[in-house]
Formats: sequence, C-alpha cells, structure tokens
Amino acid sequence: MKKGNRMVLSHVFLGMLVFLPACSMSAEDEDLSKVGAVIAQVIKRAEMVNSYALEFEVRDDIAWGDGDISYTHSMLSGLSFSNPQRGYYQMTEVEGNGETETTVFTDEIYEDEDAVYVNFNQEGWIKSESYNNYSETGFEAMIQLLKEIKNMEEIIIEETEEAFEVSFPDMAEVLYEFYDPAISIMEGDAFVETGVPEAFIKIDKEDYSVREFTTKFFYDARTGSSSERVVTIEYRFDDINEIRDIKIPDEVIEEAEANE
Repeated sequence: MKKGNRMVLSHVFLGMLVFLPACSMSAEDEDLSKVGAVIAQVIKRAEMVNSYALEFEVRDDIAWGDGDISYTHSMLSGLSFSNPQRGYYQMTEVEGNGETETTVFTDEIYEDEDAVYVNFNQEGWIKSESYNNYSETGFEAMIQLLKEIKNMEEIIIEETEEAFEVSFPDMAEVLYEFYDPAISIMEGDAFVETGVPEAFIKIDKEDYSVREFTTKFFYDARTGSSSERVVTIEYRFDDINEIRDIKIPDEVIEEAEANE
C-alpha cells in the first residue's frame, strides 16, 4: 500500500474548505455590500450545517515533455454527521498513463466520537487513530477561509439563475497557505509552482449552502524539460442536513476487536 499517498489525501481532506452569480461584480465597485452580504449568508448557513454527503477528489495530472502523460487520482466519498460525531467514507486511488490504469488502494472508514475503524484494501477492519479528526473538515474549514477573505478586494461574484459563483484570482498566497503542507508534499524535487492558482466556489442561491469548491495549482519542471503538471482539488456537497444518523455496523466493531 502507498501510505505516503494516503497521507497526501488525508492532509488535503483535513485542510478542506467548505462553501461559498450573467453579470460580474468585484469588491472594488459599488456592489461591495452585496459581496459582503452573500458571504455573510454563506457563513451563517454553514454554521447551521449538521450533516452532508461529500465527494472529494485530488487529481494530479502530468504532461511530460516527451508527449507521455501520467496521473494519480485520489477520491473520497462519504457521509458526515456532526452532532454526535459520525462518519462513513470510501477512499480510492488510481494511477494511469492514458493506456492503462491501476488501483493503488481502496479503503473504507467509519468514525464516531470514540473510535475510527479502517478497512485497508479489504484486508479487514481494524481500530485506528491515523484517520482521526475527519469531523474537522468541510464546512468548518470553509467558514474560517471565508472569514479571512470576506473583506478582500479581489473577490469576484457572478450570479446565475440558480447559483452564486465566487472566484478570487489574486489570492495565491491564501490558497497556498490553506493547503499547506499537502501542496508542499506534492511539489517535490521535479516541479516548481508556476502561474496563479485558480479557485472557484459554487453556492446554492436558494439556501446559500456551498455545493462545489475547486482549486487548481500549476507547476513546471524545474530543469531541462517542458513537462507540465496540474493538481486539481475538488469538493462537492449534497444532502445537506438530510442525513439523520450514521451507525457503525456491529460486525465492523466485532471484526476490529478480533483483529486487535
């Protein structure tokens, strides 16, 4: 198993953001009050969220200078319930080169206030501490980000019929800091940051809940190559406050106890 790659996925997931309209407006113009009002409503809504379904991906795509491609895509989906703390997640990672694709690992995770149970690659359930604090994800982290950026001039909001679409193109420092150390781990020795990260948040216009958050980071090869790399981090949220509870099956607990 690639425990290092699991750590990258966990770092990004634990550093997760949660959520945030065809005319465009910026905080530099007379619509500043509307920008602030939208963000205030999103923060207020997020503070009332107790459960949601989640899809989360980290896509690491490399176009090598010789024309070849390679990729590593890490995916997590699941359910989160905050009070009391409950969660169920499935994690999968695949690697490919455009011709073949290999599954690196497939894990399952249950958690509650007292314990975390993990099934690595269908090898059997065990009680684990290494995946703790999944409750500190999603909406909670996004609230903190929004509080940081809400008064910045670079925020752009576009309004469509069904959604507010928020971008902040000149906040590279904020994004790098938010995702550190995961992005630092990904950079490695072969690639260096280049250009400006792209960030996009989609907010449901009806109830101000965040539905999507996507960030892209761009890299070039450090020396002697025209290779390029794009790391995309994407979150999608659904069934907000519709999940009533998540129960860890008795057979999971029993198997974990037997494997101690």
